[in-house]
Amino acid sequence: MVQRPAGLINWMIAFLFIFNACNNSGANTQGEQKEKPADKKETAVNYDYKKPFSKWQLPEQLNEISGIVKLDSSRVLAIEDLHPVLYVLNLTGEKAVIADTISFYQSAKEKVDIEDVTIIGNTVYALWSHGAIFKITDWQKTKQVKEIQTGLSKENNTEGITYDPATGNLLIACKNKSGIEDEKKSSRAIFEYDVKTDALKTDPFFVIETKEMKNITGEKVKFYPSAIAVHPITHDIYVISTRDTKCIARFSHDGHLKTFDYLDKELLPQPEGICFDPAGNLFISTEGKKGSPALIYEFTELKDK
Repeated sequence: MVQRPAGLINWMIAFLFIFNACNNSGANTQGEQKEKPADKKETAVNYDYKKPFSKWQLPEQLNEISGIVKLDSSRVLAIEDLHPVLYVLNLTGEKAVIADTISFYQSAKEKVDIEDVTIIGNTVYALWSHGAIFKITDWQKTKQVKEIQTGLSKENNTEGITYDPATGNLLIACKNKSGIEDEKKSSRAIFEYDVKTDALKTDPFFVIETKEMKNITGEKVKFYPSAIAVHPITHDIYVISTRDTKCIARFSHDGHLKTFDYLDKELLPQPEGICFDPAGNLFISTEGKKGSPALIYEFTELKDK
């Protein structure tokens, strides 16, 4: 029988102990779970709606301003209720200046209540309160206009439209009936419009339930969406209500209510338009009331630590 040196045996035992320890370090026993990494803390983006960073007074033609979208650092594209006209506004001084007006629809039969506007590339989309979309391609030059019926109607009262960078499509907010069977009368629907097929998706993108707002405010909230915008960085969805309750609600992209804020009636007597610039600065337009002019405000971000 060959005897192994004691030093060699001890070395082999130590090697086997280390080898087994390494192999079992990642193993779990029955019912044991691996420790989950700590969740990343989300940086919550919000705004102080009582303290605008900038303000622009609008000319009288835009007293009934109903929708805005940012074109570049100094220009906004606006729409107003009474006329199917695109207004290019320069925001370079204390008073906004109309740089261009572009008419896109004429009808002797009926009035067209245009409620909001958005843009994708060189195509503008203007929303009629009766549910139709005016698609205006090459809007600054040859201007080709197509009226598209979405399936929504004046009972839905479509008042908000915006480009969603997360999906590449449009979101449409209904001020009144959601059009969804078995939903409460207070429910409000956000629909998705596919820009590739020029068709509305049948199921809502999400549904706004006012009971979620009551959980935050402690009181009943009447919510009638008048404008919608998607934050370019967080993709949170901001919706303004202007009838009865003047307020703004922020939702996650999948429709969960994150924050709710009342708006100052003196500052924003009739908020009708909302949009972002690429940096995340927020712009809200309000109609003129009681002899006061319509205004556009800019709000800069507040970030929670």
